[in-house]
Amino acid sequence: MDARFWAKALRSFARHARNKSFLQQVMTVGLKADSAPKATVASFVKVYPEAKKQIVPMGDVRYRVWNMDPYEQFCLAALAGLRQPKRIFEIGTFDGSTTMLLARMLPQAQIYTLDLPPEDADGANKMALAKVNGAGSRFRDAPEGDRITQLYGDSRHFDFSPYFGTMDLVVVDGSHEADCVGADTESALRLVTDEGLVVWDDYSPGWPDVVKAVDDAAERHGILVTRFHNTEIAIYDATRTSASDHLVLTNGSSAGPT
Repeated sequence: MDARFWAKALRSFARHARNKSFLQQVMTVGLKADSAPKATVASFVKVYPEAKKQIVPMGDVRYRVWNMDPYEQFCLAALAGLRQPKRIFEIGTFDGSTTMLLARMLPQAQIYTLDLPPEDADGANKMALAKVNGAGSRFRDAPEGDRITQLYGDSRHFDFSPYFGTMDLVVVDGSHEADCVGADTESALRLVTDEGLVVWDDYSPGWPDVVKAVDDAAERHGILVTRFHNTEIAIYDATRTSASDHLVLTNGSSAGPT
């Protein structure tokens, strides 16, 4: 941008400066920039090219607004297939779709999944869980359920200490309110092993408290968080420590197939 651009821009600003709507739009742009997700953006199959060979047992895909979409499910399961985690902790069970997907993908894995006790769920959560026959309904009577431990508790106060440093994969998809997702993120980073993965769902501007919790934790702990292009999944991979490890997309551009 040369001097002519800035001169033209300043003249335009001066012409519209008394328009309250214009000023509000200018200020809003700044506020949006302040709250925009800070994670780098990278193509899943560029970061993990071996994932193209993974076959994911997704079965019949049912749309539920609180579940990951099919491409996100593929990314998570394919990544799990590559890394073969033996111990997994999921914060936020809901109907158990993600839990079941991981159990099918990893027949040797032990999975722990935490959800609120039914009696503690609020009105909206209680109604949503009733529609899916309660937390964990997808694996409750399935053979894979033998390797899944359903835990109950408020994640803000749950005692995670017996599991600290022992989980190869942690999935954070519980409450999206600031105090909950902040606590869940800190717990996840204590649960994961030195070579493990933490995955957050709904890392997008539509869930600003999730974005803020993840971004603040990344800055506080000095870790690299990456969002997969065309998804709301963000990951921390302890084995990858620099942006170059993630073939970062710049300015929202595409780096090939995603």
